[in-house]
Amino acid sequence: MNAEQRPKTFGVVGVIAAFLALLTVLVGPSVHDAIFPKPRLEDRIADTAVKIRDRVAARLKGAPPPEKRIEFRVSSSQFPYSLSLALVGAAIVGGCVGYLRREDHRYAYVACGVGTLTLAWHAVLLALGALVICVVIFAVCSFLGIS
Repeated sequence: MNAEQRPKTFGVVGVIAAFLALLTVLVGPSVHDAIFPKPRLEDRIADTAVKIRDRVAARLKGAPPPEKRIEFRVSSSQFPYSLSLALVGAAIVGGCVGYLRREDHRYAYVACGVGTLTLAWHAVLLALGALVICVVIFAVCSFLGIS
């Protein structure tokens, strides 16, 4: 059986997962914000003011402040990125298995290449976030005269 007649199952699954991962990382956060809009700024400020009022009232009465409940919650805003990384893993594994099974190598190359591109996009987002933080710290330090 030559390479043209072999089933290309793993390679095709890898390519599909790779493009879904890229689509998820590019469009996913916008879709998430459209489905789950953030509360308005006025509502967040009002909630914070109510919490402060309750703590001050408890302090003035001599009662202990309300206990903080520590809950481990996964933020739903991170879901598109987590899903994208899972799909990247599936894409790269699918591409590598397809390559090792001697399926059509073009599928393996595309799956691994697009998966790597998606990982690079994650790295670019992290680098931009770090750059913004560094610029803010630099601006604050230069404003305060700290060298």
